[in-house]
Amino acid sequence: MDAQTAQAIELIRSRMPIQELVGRYVALKPSGKGTWKGLCPFHQEKTPSFQVNETKGLCYCFGCKAGGDIFAFLQKIEGIEFREALERLAQETGVELPQYKGRASARKEALQILELTQTYFRSHLGGEALQYLQARGLTPESIEQFGLGYAPASRDGLLKYLHAQGVSPQEALEAGVLMEREGRFFDRFRNRITFPIQDALGRTVAFTARALAQDDHPKYLNSPETALFKKSLLLYGYPQARAAIRERGRAVVVEGLFDVIALHQMGFSEAVAVLGSSLSAEQAHLLKRADAAELYLAFDADEAGRKATLQSLNLEIARSFVVYAVLLEGGKDPGDLLLVPDGKVRFEAALNAALPEVEYRFEVAASGLDLRRPEHKQKVLEALKPRLVSSEPFDRVVEKLKAKVIGALELSPRALEDYLARARFAAGRPTPGAAPLRTDRVASLGLSRPDLTEKRLLRELDVIALLYSVPEEEFVQWALYVEDHTWPPEGSLLADFMQAARSEQGKSRILKHFEQRGEGARLIDVLMKSPSFDQTNLEAHLTVAMARVREVYYEMRLDKLKTQLKSTTDLDEIRALTKDIQEVLQAIEAERRVYKR
Repeated sequence: MDAQTAQAIELIRSRMPIQELVGRYVALKPSGKGTWKGLCPFHQEKTPSFQVNETKGLCYCFGCKAGGDIFAFLQKIEGIEFREALERLAQETGVELPQYKGRASARKEALQILELTQTYFRSHLGGEALQYLQARGLTPESIEQFGLGYAPASRDGLLKYLHAQGVSPQEALEAGVLMEREGRFFDRFRNRITFPIQDALGRTVAFTARALAQDDHPKYLNSPETALFKKSLLLYGYPQARAAIRERGRAVVVEGLFDVIALHQMGFSEAVAVLGSSLSAEQAHLLKRADAAELYLAFDADEAGRKATLQSLNLEIARSFVVYAVLLEGGKDPGDLLLVPDGKVRFEAALNAALPEVEYRFEVAASGLDLRRPEHKQKVLEALKPRLVSSEPFDRVVEKLKAKVIGALELSPRALEDYLARARFAAGRPTPGAAPLRTDRVASLGLSRPDLTEKRLLRELDVIALLYSVPEEEFVQWALYVEDHTWPPEGSLLADFMQAARSEQGKSRILKHFEQRGEGARLIDVLMKSPSFDQTNLEAHLTVAMARVREVYYEMRLDKLKTQLKSTTDLDEIRALTKDIQEVLQAIEAERRVYKR
């Protein structure tokens, strides 16, 4: 991150008080000088444990441990990436982001063209197109909520409309709403019902259009992928579903756009649709950021739908959710249920009867097979092998799947483990737990004394909390100063923090990095609890904090030396270790004098 961007971030912070931003989503009440409290928006609670500190520019829930600065809060509450949160707050506060200037300008123009296009399509919805939507059971409210429109049959209706708005054909082509052939431009979508595709911020970034004429192919025509639109990164209906996903803790994932609208209309407003053949890792991350704990995959009941379900289940991030496969009676699509009097009841029943991942995997693998025949048992094992051969030591799905296989195929646990061991060996993967860490390696990693490891973490967090108090433009400079005076060992939290700081990610991005690492909540907890101080005293505070960190580094070194001393009988080695121990003890005493004086 360059100095200009760091200054822009600081300017955004100064113009957007955190209590003002959080107050848009949480009812806050004063709780002392510069602090407010409210009910946490990220989990259900009756007693307020969500605190906002104006001076530190941070918010934090002492219950679920969610929190951060204005950028982190907006990311989590809206389910967006840091760059989007930065651009959104920059636009709201009138701050220009220098490194995005050229690209942001082009993106802004494309977004404006797409909004004009949406206005054009919406203004033409009527007649046969509106009758078709009504025949599918959609209400005016649903049509309005999802912004459905109509692209007239004319080849140049949109072209002329955009030209009148000052948009050139080339600009509209690059936005994906026109096509060009032999130097002539014409409308991409004609005689089709249009579905605006929105990003996580609710901005129209593309369109999908359904043909009205039966002989018009393809039935669904999509915008081309652009800088704004990547199918694997977006979910249809996500902006409309995000609040319900967070409230209910689950997402219903379907294939069709009509399915999403129908489910929302029936009350299942946590429904979203993939824009490809199956759920992508990026789409799953979107749902994770919206706090979904359960995924209900309601894909088609045909072979393609089963394949899409399995592909979604095989995603690494899918293991972060409890996943179910929803099978509708008679192979119907969710959208078909709008025309059935008890459609809502049927879909609710399908959700309640949804197969857990283990049951679904086994059912698909065993479909059409006679499990009494050895060769068919072998086919089931081969189909399930990719998931059974897990490198994770505590994979709950694998353990349940093994139990299912053992019972249904009448195998002994030993026979299954031998089969999987051979499969791992053939794939060049060791059996989990086959090569435990040597005790000397554990000691070298600083894990031999859990109390010292925790002590080191707490003292490193104190240093990091002080670094977070400095202005953005001085952050890297002070981080390097701390690194030069502490020499954090490889693998420590502080060493990882320094590496992130050197990469110039900025304080907000680093905080996100440590959330993913697992220490984000503890870091914010320390930040919220640490007392405020005058910035002119920063160096003095750092001097004390760094001495305490160096002390624990020496203590861990001392622990390792003592372990080595106990395990040797060589006199020369004993003398050398004894000398090293005395030097380390002296160093520890020197550090204590720094912070006790």
